[in-house]
Amino acid sequence: MANKEALRNLFWAVSLFGTPFFYVPLAAYFLKTNSKLAISLIFILIFNEVICGAIKFIYPKDRPVPMPNKTFVQKYIAGSFPSVHTARIAAFSITVIPFYTSKVLVLAALLAIIGVGYSRIYLKKHYLVDVLAGFLIGAIVSILGLNIQF
Repeated sequence: MANKEALRNLFWAVSLFGTPFFYVPLAAYFLKTNSKLAISLIFILIFNEVICGAIKFIYPKDRPVPMPNKTFVQKYIAGSFPSVHTARIAAFSITVIPFYTSKVLVLAALLAIIGVGYSRIYLKKHYLVDVLAGFLIGAIVSILGLNIQF
């Protein structure tokens, strides 16, 4: 039982890479060290949130463990499709990689995307299709955003 709780805690921590607690401080750091990257990240992550939020309201889908969905905020939080955590880490990682092309960073970024996606399934917050959709949305938003001159 202790191992199960430890794994749950580990995957909860891994999920944090798909939240503002991870990417907001890094975007702030990039404002000082690489303003072009920071501006791209800010616009890409905002657009990512808008797209994912719109999809959650257009296509409401219960999570594996359903949550209350009476209020506007509850409906957003209760929506399973797409995985916004996965979309965020994918958008963040795919945006950063072209600016810092070290093989270690690329590997870390890929592991973060896979780790966050798997953690969302392990924690029973999403189904595989939700995670795959989140990855695709984050990747597409990032690639489109990188091709726009800010």
